[in-house]
Amino acid sequence: MQTEILQSGEKYDLLNPFFFTNPDPILDQMRIADPIYWHSQLESWILTRYVDVYNTIRNPQFSVDRDGKIGRSKSLAVKNQLYFCNQYFSQWMVFSDPPRHTRLRNLVSKAFSPQIIKSLEPIIQKYADELIDAISTIGKMELIQDFAIPLPALVTAKFLGIPRQDIALLKDWSRDMFMLFGSGWASEEVVETTYQSLVKSIQYFDDLIAWYRRHPGENLITELIAAEDSGSVLSNEEITAICITLMAGAYETTTYLISNGMLALLQNPQQLQMLRENPMLIDSTVEEILRYCGPAFSVVRRAIANIEIDGKFIAEGEKIYCILHAANHDPAQFSNPDKFDITRSENCHLGLGQGIHVCLGAALTKLETKIAINTILQHYENIHLEHQQLSWIPNLAMRGLEALPIVFS
Repeated sequence: MQTEILQSGEKYDLLNPFFFTNPDPILDQMRIADPIYWHSQLESWILTRYVDVYNTIRNPQFSVDRDGKIGRSKSLAVKNQLYFCNQYFSQWMVFSDPPRHTRLRNLVSKAFSPQIIKSLEPIIQKYADELIDAISTIGKMELIQDFAIPLPALVTAKFLGIPRQDIALLKDWSRDMFMLFGSGWASEEVVETTYQSLVKSIQYFDDLIAWYRRHPGENLITELIAAEDSGSVLSNEEITAICITLMAGAYETTTYLISNGMLALLQNPQQLQMLRENPMLIDSTVEEILRYCGPAFSVVRRAIANIEIDGKFIAEGEKIYCILHAANHDPAQFSNPDKFDITRSENCHLGLGQGIHVCLGAALTKLETKIAINTILQHYENIHLEHQQLSWIPNLAMRGLEALPIVFS
């Protein structure tokens, strides 16, 4: 990969798996020398300054609609599968602009009211306690597989109305779909895996929605079936797409927010001790995790007109990677940006987006993370990494670890 990029004349190696182990040196260099950079391999502009990222993701001249090119592959063998995936993903609310986005968000947001999120708190705590109790006598755990994956999976299943026995399948499908989003040029295997998981997800939720039309329950799917806004209702296809979006987003985002956050605390023992001594700092701790090592690594926009960003000409149709991680480490916006500080006050991070496309489930994701971290710290006095050799998923969309083994007593 390194040789290929050097031969192609690419200045910054953003597709090398080693980049994801420690992206900050390269992103810092880009922010200083090339804050608005055309990356020929990604065929996209790369933004790394806070001000540019902030303005771009809020500017209606930059669309979330990727013109049917959400995933890419050079293989003709999976051309039809890739086309199907791209056409389906284009229907998702996160890839839609107003007025369609406005209509969908208005219908769905009623299910994410502060009262509903608050009502989930005892359920989340119950699941967290159950997961911890199941491993408390072992003395160690792989935090992602044993805790950070099953907790949001259980919560999301309860929220949507998914039977508990189906959770493992849905988690696998969710993981497979995210492989395509941030993979640069996807291999045949990635496209085929994404396609198969997407088809299975669509069939699964089509059947589940049909069931809840006949047997309404206390869950989000039933609420979506009944949702109405100014005479508008959701079609079966829209409800299915919303369910898949929420499933994928909730699983991946919350899993990596919990695990990235625990890693940051374990690597900064003074901050960990401060949180132990003052659990009321959990709110600012989660905000700092979102800034320092949030799961959303970047978001993509497409110029819908010719436009300039600080003197750089962006042509209509060109794609822009807004690197949220780089923006959240910009010294022009944050003092000591590379310091993990759970008492940070002015923390206007971009960890869950900004503007009309800010994460719809932000409040739920934060609540799950607060409960998860507090529960772990309350149960274990001594906790540390089992080893320092950690592998990061090579993905430009989502930042997360392959595994996080910890020992405790």
